[in-house]
Amino acid sequence: MTQTTPPRWGLTSPGAPGNPGVPPQGFMPVRPPDGGNGAVFTVGAVAIGAEAVIAALVAVLIILQFESHGGEGGLGWLFGTVFALVLLAVMSVIAGLAGSAMAVLPLVLLGRAVARRTGRRDSWQLTLATVAVVAVTLALLIGSCTLLVGFGGLLVYPVLALSLIVGLVPATLCARAAGNPGKPGARWRVLGGVALGGLGLLAVTLAVGVAAYSSGILKIYEPPRLTEADMVGTWTDGGGGSLRFEAGGTVTAKGVKEYEATGEQSGASNCTGKWQLTENEGVGRPFELSIADCESLSFGWDIGGTEEHPTVFTWIGEPDSGERYILTRQR
Repeated sequence: MTQTTPPRWGLTSPGAPGNPGVPPQGFMPVRPPDGGNGAVFTVGAVAIGAEAVIAALVAVLIILQFESHGGEGGLGWLFGTVFALVLLAVMSVIAGLAGSAMAVLPLVLLGRAVARRTGRRDSWQLTLATVAVVAVTLALLIGSCTLLVGFGGLLVYPVLALSLIVGLVPATLCARAAGNPGKPGARWRVLGGVALGGLGLLAVTLAVGVAAYSSGILKIYEPPRLTEADMVGTWTDGGGGSLRFEAGGTVTAKGVKEYEATGEQSGASNCTGKWQLTENEGVGRPFELSIADCESLSFGWDIGGTEEHPTVFTWIGEPDSGERYILTRQR
């Protein structure tokens, strides 16, 4: 016959007379050392979600410097912006939940298990070391797989390891603190601190980005402002197609690719026509290039690239596809 061990209570006083398994009024059970997993998961999800939003903001601030050809305002731009914000919110929630379930919670539990197995105290230093070891191991595995398929070089190992450590350490340490509160209500304080800290970092990142662009340290991409003299010469697609712009306004197309609305190539154009470069009031397109007398080339041309390396291009299929047929100036 097995003997059941009565539960441990917060104080050492015996239970009610004749019923040792029932705690006296006012006594609270001691939390098991492995408790608080719900708090660990919640704080981890909030932290990973905040990191995802901040990373997205940093990416946008960086992308603004590079060539882009989006909308020029209006309702389409407004709806697109609102949709992007809603999508970002949804993706950050998904990233937070998935990241906490697949990485943060397992790392905290692994740190506790290591502490028990080694007889060490469950500390933030041990959790930090656990994250570092797991991150390096994953970087070696993922990096080796990418090298096997011929992508990247040896630099992929330190980049992956550093990215994993930077992404997982803050969330894991905050989640561990929520799982080991020490005082009643501390878990809620950790959760609130993580949420407020994430909002604060988001605001600081946005302020730094706005200041960098306002001061001119960083510059938002603008298409080059070419003159008609800048257009004169041969522009090639690198695959046999070319446009030759003459100073007198004549343009000669040789092997310029043509595309259907579906994005499929339908042939190549060889013709002679007239070209004109006119100013456009649209902020996103300061100049507009038009070609006449060549039916297949009569519309859809834009100026891209930079002042040093300008390009002319047309969209392949719908502009939303992001695919462009690009010709670069050759001198």
